[in-house]
Amino acid sequence: MELFNENSKLASVVHKDHSLLPVINRLGVKLGFGDRTIRNVCEEKGIDLNFFVETINVFHYEAYFPEKRLLDFSVSMVIDYLIKTHQYYKDFLIPENDRLIELFLAASPNENAENELVRKFYTKFKEEFVIHINFEEREMFPFILELNKVVENPELRAGFKQKYPSFSVSSFEKEHSNMDDKMDDLTNIIIKYLPPNYDQNRGNAFLANLFMFEKDLKNHSRIEDHILMPKVKQLEKMLVSNE
Repeated sequence: MELFNENSKLASVVHKDHSLLPVINRLGVKLGFGDRTIRNVCEEKGIDLNFFVETINVFHYEAYFPEKRLLDFSVSMVIDYLIKTHQYYKDFLIPENDRLIELFLAASPNENAENELVRKFYTKFKEEFVIHINFEEREMFPFILELNKVVENPELRAGFKQKYPSFSVSSFEKEHSNMDDKMDDLTNIIIKYLPPNYDQNRGNAFLANLFMFEKDLKNHSRIEDHILMPKVKQLEKMLVSNE
C-alpha cells in the first residue's frame, strides 16, 4: 500500500483514504487546503510535520507502525493527540452510535430478545469505554505530564514524590483494560444476533459506524500501548537514575 509523505497533496490523501478525515482534523487541519502539500499545510498551521505524516500513515496502513520513529515524539505531543481523539469519540462517534442504534432497533416491528441483547451489550460497552477514557484524562495523563516535567526539572522531584508516593505507570496499566477485545465482542454479538426482521439499511449504517469506531480505536490503543507506555517507563527509569 502507498504511504504518504511530506510532498503528498493533502487533497489527494483524502481522495485516497477518506477515513483519514477525522485523524487529519484531530491533528489540527480542516478542509479547504486547496492544492497544498502536507509540508505546506503543516508549516502554515505550526504542526509537527513528522508527527502528522507518521500518524496518518499509521491509520492509513494497518501493517505500518514505525515504533522507533514514533518514540522520538514528545510525551506532551502524543497526549495532546490522544485527548483530541477522546474528544472526537465523546462528541461525535458515541452520540452517532447512540442515534443509529436507536433508529435501527426502532425499525423492528416488535421488541424481542435479540433487540434487548444488542442494546444491553452496546450500553455496557459504552459505559465501560467512557469510564476508561475519563480515567485516562483525569488520572493517567496528568500523572505522565507531571512525570515528564519532573524529569526535565529535577528540583520538582520532592513535590512529585509526595503527590505520588508509589509512582509507577504499572498502577495505571492495570486500569488500562483492553477495550479492543470488548469492541470485538460487541460487533460479533450484533452480527450474530440481529433480529431476523431487522431493517437492513439502518442495521448496515449502524455497523458501518461501529466498524469505523473499531478501526480508529485499535490504532488509538496501539499508540497508547506501544508509544506512550514505553516512553513513560523510560521517564520513570530516568527519574530513578537521577536520584
